[in-house]
Amino acid sequence: MDIRQIEYFSVIVREGSFSRAARKLHIGQPALSKQIQALERELGAELLVRLPGGVRPTAAGARMAEMGPALLGYLDDIRSAVRDAAASLTGTVRLGMSPSLVSALAGHLEESFAEKHPRLRVEIVEALPMFLAEWVEEGRLDLGVFTHQPTRGYPSLSVTTVGADELLLVAKPGTLPDVGERVTPDLLPSLRLVLTPGFRDLLRTSLEPRQVPDGMGSRTDSIHMVRDLVARGEYRSVLPYAFVREDLEAGTLSAVGFEPALTRELVAVTRAGRKSAPAVDAVIETVRSRLAELAGR
Repeated sequence: MDIRQIEYFSVIVREGSFSRAARKLHIGQPALSKQIQALERELGAELLVRLPGGVRPTAAGARMAEMGPALLGYLDDIRSAVRDAAASLTGTVRLGMSPSLVSALAGHLEESFAEKHPRLRVEIVEALPMFLAEWVEEGRLDLGVFTHQPTRGYPSLSVTTVGADELLLVAKPGTLPDVGERVTPDLLPSLRLVLTPGFRDLLRTSLEPRQVPDGMGSRTDSIHMVRDLVARGEYRSVLPYAFVREDLEAGTLSAVGFEPALTRELVAVTRAGRKSAPAVDAVIETVRSRLAELAGR
């Protein structure tokens, strides 16, 4: 039984005429009649009574007219389900993220993919950029997202900019000098700072040497430790908005921006020389969208 024959039959019954059905279906009336005759032969029953003014279904045809639309609707559901399944992303994406981005992106990615692509899992690994780049190159990660360091090259990786994040002067509430909403980087050498090596290097590449003199500030490898020391009032620091956003909203930290504004470039890296999977592309676009949302706060 040809599905088209059932579709044709349903249109004929609905129109009550071969000629009107033929015009509706954009086929010739003789070809339409042949299809219905073939359907009747296969079913072994006459389905339509030809009348001077059109056609009407026989008892068998009435039963066919009753069941046909349900079958056609079910077939439409199958087509939609198959298309949706083909468009749906599945599998696992192993995503590496620097610690300064996890709080801003991890929860958002989980919620977004649970809603849009429930069969796609994103496994997040938190590590410093130097390790993430190495693990992507080795194939242990599908994707890495971290702060771009201009002094470092990634010859074996494909690097895509996904956004920018403002750097802020951060302190315990009430401990910043009365400097207004923005400060110049010239203030930095006079402050008791604690910085991670990565953000110290970023400041050195973004500012003049006199603004980031050798030996400026204490050093710790943990950005979480930096935040804790600042929250206790022992130090100030320069930290990205994405990392301290929740602390600023909770009032456990305060911050001012720089004039001119300081930002970090955020990049997504994949292995060079190969086309990334659709699931990886979807993660990159979701990260880009989230960072744009945060930048427009």
